[in-house]
Amino acid sequence: MRDVPELLDAIDLVIARSHGVVPAPIVDEAEQLAGEIRERRGFLGETLVLAIAGGTGTGKSSLVNALAGEIITSVSVLRPHTDEPFAVVPENPEPAVSVLLDTLGIAYRHEHASFTRTAIIDLPDIDSIADWHRERVEDLIPRVDGVIWLFDPDKYRDPIVHDEFLSQLSEHRSQFIFALNKIDKLRTDDLQTVRQDLLDTLAADGYLRPALFALAADPPGMAPRGIELFREHVTERIDTKTVMLRKVIGDAARIVRFLGEAADVWKGASVDFERSWARVRREVLAGVSDQATQADREDALCRLEDLTALIAVKAGPLLSEEVRDVADRGLIEGIVDELAATSPPGDGPKGGLWSQLTGAEPASSPDPRGAVLDTGLGRPLQDILWRRSLLAATIAHAAVGAAQLDDRIALDEAETVLESDVTPDQEQ
Repeated sequence: MRDVPELLDAIDLVIARSHGVVPAPIVDEAEQLAGEIRERRGFLGETLVLAIAGGTGTGKSSLVNALAGEIITSVSVLRPHTDEPFAVVPENPEPAVSVLLDTLGIAYRHEHASFTRTAIIDLPDIDSIADWHRERVEDLIPRVDGVIWLFDPDKYRDPIVHDEFLSQLSEHRSQFIFALNKIDKLRTDDLQTVRQDLLDTLAADGYLRPALFALAADPPGMAPRGIELFREHVTERIDTKTVMLRKVIGDAARIVRFLGEAADVWKGASVDFERSWARVRREVLAGVSDQATQADREDALCRLEDLTALIAVKAGPLLSEEVRDVADRGLIEGIVDELAATSPPGDGPKGGLWSQLTGAEPASSPDPRGAVLDTGLGRPLQDILWRRSLLAATIAHAAVGAAQLDDRIALDEAETVLESDVTPDQEQ
């Protein structure tokens, strides 16, 4: 599997194929657990997805450039229309990010090497674009890992921003990161005053103790300020997301195990129907004919009943009821009586000229009684067990996928640790 959303789709498929194979209360519980996983924030693959929002002139593009270390948000290339969002994503972005951007209708994208584990969606100016209204932001928030809301010293108390957006979105407060940009325009004393006033305003909006950074993303003639501290905070969110991802994967794996055990397929329990049926079919056809005694019929009846009883036990509690319904004693007795009333095929011709010349054995005629046995019992049993086998294969696929994703994240973490241990001298 390529990413976590694909794993969640596999879980949904496991649940769908559990109906009729696993008792309904167990399936219902699994569906509830899967729904809780999907409601969580941050399962969009391994890339931290952040959206930058703010009013006109707050410097959203400048912040993206500062994080990238170069100018990459050229409007003429990436966003030909100022009312269209665009995204900066890692090179060769993982499928989950591409799907998210497709879903949001974000056509303008730029791959950049600096964004190795982070994708940033630069939204249009909240206070100037009528089409990009609060409902659309509300639709975006559950799909991303965080929202960076940018202010500037001139309009940080804009009532449109606070009344129509932030106060209405406070239930998502844990996802918000706030930044006061263009602090190079303020004296030190004024910065403290503006910062505290903004904190008080955010508290009134419903954001208590928010993460608020002071930045100068593009100060004239100077290097950016506050960017590294901001970058560290984003990195911490990446680490937090990794922990969350592993929990999502672990919970998904538990759902698979839960259903697999309920269906009695988790440990690879196999009915091996084809081999067992072929053996019993051959023995029954050989022992029952129009010359069969009552003892022969009883033996055939016992062989078929023993096989169906074994299948019922191995099929699990729910399918065993179907097996017993399909293979009740009255039906099996009727099949045995029909077999006994039908003559088996004779030896047939001794062979044609080719057989006489080559000495080859003539082909035996097929036993028409086999079709009676297959149609009356074999195929109905096979159809029931096919659903169990399909569920077992789906469970195996999801379980292996969960394990592979967990191993991949662990490998990525190990590689990150190794890279962080490299000293400047070693890099040279």
